[in-house]
Amino acid sequence: MIDLTDSRALGSTDLRIGRLGLGVAPLGNLYAEVSETQAQGTLSAAARAGIRWFDVAPYYGFGLAEERLGRFLQGEPGTPRLISTKVGRVLQPSVVAPSHEQFVAPAANQPVFDYTSAGIERAHADSLRRLGVDRVQVLLLHDVDRLTHPHGHRALVDGLLKDGLPYLRRLKGEGVIDAFGLGVNEWDIGYEILASTTIDCVLLAGRYTLLDSTALTSGFLDTCARRGVAVLAGGVFNSGFLAGGAHYDYRLADGSKQKARESLLAICRRYEVELPAVALQFTAAHPAITSVVVGARSAKEVEALVHWSRTDIPAQLWSDLRQAKLIPAEAPTGA
Repeated sequence: MIDLTDSRALGSTDLRIGRLGLGVAPLGNLYAEVSETQAQGTLSAAARAGIRWFDVAPYYGFGLAEERLGRFLQGEPGTPRLISTKVGRVLQPSVVAPSHEQFVAPAANQPVFDYTSAGIERAHADSLRRLGVDRVQVLLLHDVDRLTHPHGHRALVDGLLKDGLPYLRRLKGEGVIDAFGLGVNEWDIGYEILASTTIDCVLLAGRYTLLDSTALTSGFLDTCARRGVAVLAGGVFNSGFLAGGAHYDYRLADGSKQKARESLLAICRRYEVELPAVALQFTAAHPAITSVVVGARSAKEVEALVHWSRTDIPAQLWSDLRQAKLIPAEAPTGA
């Protein structure tokens, strides 16, 4: 069970973050259009449930998700919120909205990679404008892994260490932000950065789930815990696949993933527990995970998310998952 009233320090900072956050990417029309009314209803439902952390990025709907979150924030001035957004892409105005395989009907902007201090400064300022706020608490370098940059990655990392990360550290030192780190889909870039410098947190998507535990087996989670770096877990349903969707890690799931899900579902049915509840609580149970962020596109999905966070999971279910080798033997479950 996840206590929505609980909060933990974000790494070595004084900033405290709730155990559950709302990912705003779906409100950028991820895979399907979301109406403005539906988007605002989703954000309002999260607020009513006690969720205070909202994670967004310029990339989500090419500015659309930030704009929608901004309209929500303007409707509730003075209410404490923790906002994390991302830098590394600047949005160039476009005559028409570009077509995209992930975002349907995005805003009329073209995202361009720019991890330099100048690019980060511009992306940060543009995000504040779209969000309609004076500051955000957390800035994350977005998609700096090899998955996104298979070519020239060494030069990219070198630039981050010499320019991008020192600039973010300066912003923190000046009190412009409270914390900074990475927002990535791969844990190996986290190892690279931690070997050379200090950061406050890593938002890691899809690498500590029921279907991918490599962040644990690689030792990355333990390394972060030893270094005092907060791990914020995203993608706990692997692009919605563990919640019944068709996509796994932003692509249509293949047969092997569907078979693995069926094995998980068989054990969940045995105990009359919904698979998304097990997936969510599995990720949250690791002590290195400070918080879990999950996307939603409707108030109904937010209500389901809260329900799954409160579901009691029988200890024997976890034992059965271990016995079937569906989760690592060393994975903590809180049972």
